[in-house]
Amino acid sequence: MACQLGALVNCWMAWGGIESSLAPDDEVLATGFAETDVCRPPADPGAIAAWENRHGFRLPTGLRAWMLLSNGLYRGGPLIHPITAIGPMVIFARMNELLIQPESWFELGNPNIETVCVDLAYRWPGGGHPIFVSGDDEAGTSPRIIARSFEEWFLELLRQGGREYWLDPGSTDLGDPWAAHRRFTPQPELPGRLRRFAAEVRSLVSARVDEREIAARTGLSNDDVEVIIRHLQHVPPDFAPS
Repeated sequence: MACQLGALVNCWMAWGGIESSLAPDDEVLATGFAETDVCRPPADPGAIAAWENRHGFRLPTGLRAWMLLSNGLYRGGPLIHPITAIGPMVIFARMNELLIQPESWFELGNPNIETVCVDLAYRWPGGGHPIFVSGDDEAGTSPRIIARSFEEWFLELLRQGGREYWLDPGSTDLGDPWAAHRRFTPQPELPGRLRRFAAEVRSLVSARVDEREIAARTGLSNDDVEVIIRHLQHVPPDFAPS
């Protein structure tokens, strides 16, 4: 571990006030992260602030603390992206009743088959911002929440030597990320100027009309159509009236 990962982890735990008894085994870290270039130089605090200002969400405290020690974490692929590569997630598996993903869903890392993501819109009861995996239709895996917070996920990741432990049979599954998002966040507001279009857009969506076609038929911009759909899809089932 050319970057002295163990020392960085100890520093991260001390900053977060995490009990030393929860620390990963040094031998497991050394074996799991044997290759070079596991870590990166610390992220510039200004780059983190710029990311938060651009996206309108604050990073989880534990993630921000890690970035200030190492701008990402690698084991073959990126378990944690550098700050410039953390962006809106890409959906690889179908989610019931989801047409447009929440703006609060960000891809945290992309180690192999499934992307690891975080929902920055809410905090899990008794936890932090939940960590979930995207799922992959081709691989036959479903989106699912795998940790109640970044800290919970990161500690287990380190204790497992960086392997994708969430793919193990019987691993933690806290449910569907879209269902949880709808449960724990309020319905996105619909600006007054768009309310008169809601019923029409609802009918077009129910008829499976493409979003660009909806924009063309209503004279709305693509962004306005997305705002309306995000408002409508939040209330199950089948777009309850707003």
